[in-house]
Amino acid sequence: MTTQPAARIDVLPLTPLQEGLLFHALYEHERAARDVYLVQLVFELDGAVDPDRLRAAAQALLDRHPTLRA
Repeated sequence: MTTQPAARIDVLPLTPLQEGLLFHALYEHERAARDVYLVQLVFELDGAVDPDRLRAAAQALLDRHPTLRA
């Protein structure tokens, strides 16, 4: 089984805010500190979950909004 390379997409320049976040992340990395801008979310789902439908919904969201893939 061979895998196909991912389709190429435009690479956009960083916004000033993204440049600042990158600067701080790299600066803190050199000091072995944790990234103060790291955001993690945890969702708890109640009831029966169809993993295939959930995966398809998440993929549709990413396909529709390229900025969420960044």
